[in-house]
Amino acid sequence: VTIEDETGIVNIVIWARLFELFRRAVMASRLMCVEGHVQRSPEGVVHLMATRIHDRTHELTRLSEAHVPEIRLSGADEFAHPQYPRGSHPRDIRILPKSRDFH
Repeated sequence: VTIEDETGIVNIVIWARLFELFRRAVMASRLMCVEGHVQRSPEGVVHLMATRIHDRTHELTRLSEAHVPEIRLSGADEFAHPQYPRGSHPRDIRILPKSRDFH
C-alpha cells in the first residue's frame, strides 16, 4: 500500500501472513489505521513495516463538519453481477451478421 501527503510518500509493507490475518480491513476499509515500524533507506525511501491494521471506516463521519450520520458508497464501491437469462451468455452472441443474397 502506498500513501502520500504534502510531505512525501510512504510504502506500507504488509507481509503475506499478516495480509491474510487482516484481509478484511485491508480490502474493505475506507479509512485504515496501520501500526508498525518505520524504516528509512539511505536514498530517502520510507517504508512502514505493518504489524497491525485496523478498519476505522466508522470514524469517517467525525471528519466532516456536518457530521453526516450515514456514509453513502460511490458507484465504484458497489459491484452488481449481471443477470443473464438461463442458458445464454454474452459469448454466445452471433458476431457476424447474416449474409444477404442479392441474386
